[in-house]
Amino acid sequence: MRAGWAAAAITPPLGVRLAGFGARTEGARGVHDDLYARALVFDDAGRRAALVLYDLCELDAPFVARVRERVETQTGIPTTCVMVAATHSHGAPATFPLLSEAPDPRWLEAVVARAAGAAAEAGERLAPVTIAVGAGREATVGRNRRREDGPTDPAVTVVRFEQAAPAGDASPPGGTASLVHYGCHPTVLGPDNLLVTRDYPGFTVDAVARATDGWAAFANGACGDVNVGHSAGRTALGILTAGRTFDRAEALGLRLAVAALHASATLHPVNGRLASGRRTLTVPLRTPSEPDARAAVRAERERLESLAAAGASNEQLADARLELFYAEAALLWVERRAGTSEPTEVQAIAAGDLALIALPGEFFAESGLRLRERSPFPFTLPVCYANGCLGYVPPARAFEEGGYETKLSPWSRVAASAEAAILDAAAGLLSELRDAAAR
Repeated sequence: MRAGWAAAAITPPLGVRLAGFGARTEGARGVHDDLYARALVFDDAGRRAALVLYDLCELDAPFVARVRERVETQTGIPTTCVMVAATHSHGAPATFPLLSEAPDPRWLEAVVARAAGAAAEAGERLAPVTIAVGAGREATVGRNRRREDGPTDPAVTVVRFEQAAPAGDASPPGGTASLVHYGCHPTVLGPDNLLVTRDYPGFTVDAVARATDGWAAFANGACGDVNVGHSAGRTALGILTAGRTFDRAEALGLRLAVAALHASATLHPVNGRLASGRRTLTVPLRTPSEPDARAAVRAERERLESLAAAGASNEQLADARLELFYAEAALLWVERRAGTSEPTEVQAIAAGDLALIALPGEFFAESGLRLRERSPFPFTLPVCYANGCLGYVPPARAFEEGGYETKLSPWSRVAASAEAAILDAAAGLLSELRDAAAR
């Protein structure tokens, strides 16, 4: 197996709208830390694949298609063998309008070009590598934001790539790359933050790179219901809680880096052949009527006005404002909706006992855990926010429980059956690739 890696800065211009928080009313005022596109390229006897990781909030399918096509043009790697994912930092833009206007198309074009350039550079740096994977735990960074006793996935996994030194020459040493995988929303910083940032993963990546004197990247896991301990609904209203600071982002990022370095002490060799594949499917969307959605907005607005007139408490008013927010988000989705279903895909890159499985949205921690249980690969890493954006994909049971992640909106639109269908496709693909990866 050969591998190479590279990175390119994609920091946006000031004034760009950062994604993830509808409560923001201004564009970025400055840059706390730069954003990057990172690329890992693999080659196994002519069979090639690429992983592109963006320090961005969301990637839609048309953007992913552009990146794949450009990577294929510059490297020859087929589009079907290119995995493209976002870290999901809410201190970075999305690639499409969701809660804010679309980014500058010139910047978007640069983002596509620089990722393809990084992939091409990584391809030029291909060299024989040893691959190893280490597993650890960090149970204090990510917390279930829907309920205190809700599941999280504390697994911290590190994939280590070591290039050999040039033949007959012990110096300079070969390169080292580390891929850190963990599932938690990068939302330490809240809607009051107007600085471009990678959030806690930036501190993790930088610390691991320093400690290993090498290259590092971060891939996010199944964390649709996991953040660092605050209410998604209250955040949507712009209600701030203590501790959403860069100091805390650094502390949590470094805590995760320590866990990653400890995991690196448990490295197991990955021996096998490179295998990749994908499956496409169509998932159903929720389809309420526009009259019903408009009536719901009117009702919630009248209820809020009535509570305010009656001198309701701040807590009661906040609850009413949140229900109005949900109703308005549902109407926004109904007005935008263009059909009753949406095409999507799952994709995997595997070798030996290791598989990266791309999931196209925000999957709950329990979904990632169930997929791991079903996978024939001992080390299975669900890479979420990958190859498109279905928004939240909650388990069917979550719709009965309610909550922010299940409320109809442009970012929560799939039907309750979508999660099971996507996990079935992912598990089937992993089973299909197992023999090829083990040869």
